[in-house]
Amino acid sequence: MSATGPDTRHPSPDGDGADMRRLSLFIPFDGLSPSHLREIRDRFQVHRLPAGRLLFKRGQRSDQAFFLIEGELDLIDAGYTVRVFAADDDENYLALDNYPRHTVNAITRDSAVLYSIDRDKLDLLMAWTQAPNLLPDEHADDHDWMDALLASGLLAQVPPAQLHALFVKFQPRPVQLGETVIQEGAAGDTFYVIKRGKAMVTRAGAAGSEPLAALSAGRFFGEDALISDQPRNATVTMTSDGELMCLDKADFQTLLQSSVIRRLSEDQLDTLVLEGERPLVLVDVRLPMEARHDMIPGARNLPLHELRQRAPRLERAFTYVLCAEGRRSELGAYILSEAGLDALVLDRGSDDDRARQDQEDAEAVAPR
Repeated sequence: MSATGPDTRHPSPDGDGADMRRLSLFIPFDGLSPSHLREIRDRFQVHRLPAGRLLFKRGQRSDQAFFLIEGELDLIDAGYTVRVFAADDDENYLALDNYPRHTVNAITRDSAVLYSIDRDKLDLLMAWTQAPNLLPDEHADDHDWMDALLASGLLAQVPPAQLHALFVKFQPRPVQLGETVIQEGAAGDTFYVIKRGKAMVTRAGAAGSEPLAALSAGRFFGEDALISDQPRNATVTMTSDGELMCLDKADFQTLLQSSVIRRLSEDQLDTLVLEGERPLVLVDVRLPMEARHDMIPGARNLPLHELRQRAPRLERAFTYVLCAEGRRSELGAYILSEAGLDALVLDRGSDDDRARQDQEDAEAVAPR
């Protein structure tokens, strides 16, 4: 028997990924719309295991939830009682032994197929299965864009009870082909989600307007200027007729930004370094020249303008602490959270706070 854990491979677009029709038989996926199931498909890992392979051990912590799709497992409890658990078992409708620490050993009896997903993401999905029942009837047709927004990972830090308050604040806005939704250089006052239609993101360059991205239904934009309190950094133009869902700046900051951007003090950082279960990475999002001139010891320089492109390649097992002062760290934490990463902003306090602390420290060690 091998004890090295499961062999894994990520789903690919060639049909080797998770079968969402099969997964829709499990709770909570049975409560999700087809569009939401499509959105989350790439968040699953597919495990194809031979007989005698240890999937997880009793007492082991796991950030993954496993679903048995094919085959049989031996589930062995603390008293060494063995229960044979098959994919066609009537009780196979939940994640296997879905606890922060596993209560059993799980070993494959024969070749088996399992799917896994991050437990935090699963917890959000379970909360969301209840959310449609909390929405007024006039929102019954809106679940597709809501599902896409939830599947982005952006709302992982928003308390489930606050989701209802957030979604009902969005206001619809019909748009037409060729309409400029936001203009580069203008002040930002709205966050947008595309409910229907398509849009193009462009930025002014030396050779004229340069395309940056194409957006379709479920994509969102406009948050950068709201968080950084800076002018819009790109232009967004509709490339079809459609409809946008709009959240004004005040509601965005109160209901979304305040939940997504989490802070910690320097004392809390010290505690996490000593006692935290996840490794920490200090991130400085300033320009390389700024970072070299005013170096933050131990920090990794990931310039803000590169962060969205680099975020998908960052290690998800780490906690990222944005440690440079200013709004750029807040925007950086938002971008990393949007990508499904655990990100915090280090609150160094104001200049007055630091001066007061320095004075108190000096008085504490002064001879009396």
